[in-house]
Amino acid sequence: MQTYLVRRLIIAAVLLWVVASVVFFSVYLLPGDPAHLILGGMDANPTPEQLEVVREKLGLNRSVFVRYLEWLASVARGDFGRSLITDRSVAADLATRLLRTLQLIVPAILTATTIGTVAGVFAARRRGTVYDPLASAFTLLGFSVPVFVIGPILVYVFALWLRVLPSGGYADVDDSLGRFVAHLVLPALALAAAPMATTMRMTRSAVLEQLPLDYVRTARSKGLGDGAVIGRHVLRNAYLPVLTVLGLQVGAMFAGSVIVEAIFNWPGMNTYLLQAIGLRDYPVIQAVVLVASAIFITVNFLTDAGYALLDPRIRYG
Repeated sequence: MQTYLVRRLIIAAVLLWVVASVVFFSVYLLPGDPAHLILGGMDANPTPEQLEVVREKLGLNRSVFVRYLEWLASVARGDFGRSLITDRSVAADLATRLLRTLQLIVPAILTATTIGTVAGVFAARRRGTVYDPLASAFTLLGFSVPVFVIGPILVYVFALWLRVLPSGGYADVDDSLGRFVAHLVLPALALAAAPMATTMRMTRSAVLEQLPLDYVRTARSKGLGDGAVIGRHVLRNAYLPVLTVLGLQVGAMFAGSVIVEAIFNWPGMNTYLLQAIGLRDYPVIQAVVLVASAIFITVNFLTDAGYALLDPRIRYG
């Protein structure tokens, strides 16, 4: 297992280096001149001397390869440079925005995993009853309704009609935990809807595949009840395909949180990226894309590690 994890870790590191290289060089395909941008935008008329001073400060007059090596060294130290617009540290601003996005995504993942797993097991144990089509309808609803529809519906019901939750915004958890949770509920539910339905469907199918197998009959013959059989034995084997889906859902949540943050005015990492793209703030664009890719690669590595823990037969071939 250690060899398997080490090899997966090496692959993850190489993949992260490839992503970092693509992120660095692809920025040069974007239109616009950073020097012009700093001196007032493309409508301004800076002198060649002013442009040269800015390019010297940013290192734009050096070769691309030299800048690439310097950028990699800086990134390895956690230094993403300074914003071209605000001249603030990108790492400091990104840390704040990333924390807010994780405050949204982590509860959404936990909600989707918990409710989806419980609902999937419930539907599998009651196959053929009235609860089975109800669970299928719930799954179809989660698959079919996009997040930009679910979000406004939640706002209308809970914020405008019932008036029990705020319609949007963000409250710092250090200032008031209660206000933070109140602002978190609706965006987290909107983001968790589709992954919850996916988890429920996969759990139901995987559990139904495991129930007729010999080891389940053996466990029951020993006097174990259905709850113990499913909790101790069935879920361990059934959760491998579910774990695969969950790993993919994390990436989907980062994509979906772009819309959720916009609907609920949540000041996270994705709104930071959209603002940077609109302003052509290249250091911010590079940093956000690289950090998001690193998170996704890390989640995939943890998913592979979860495979090895759930099924010791898995080996890297």
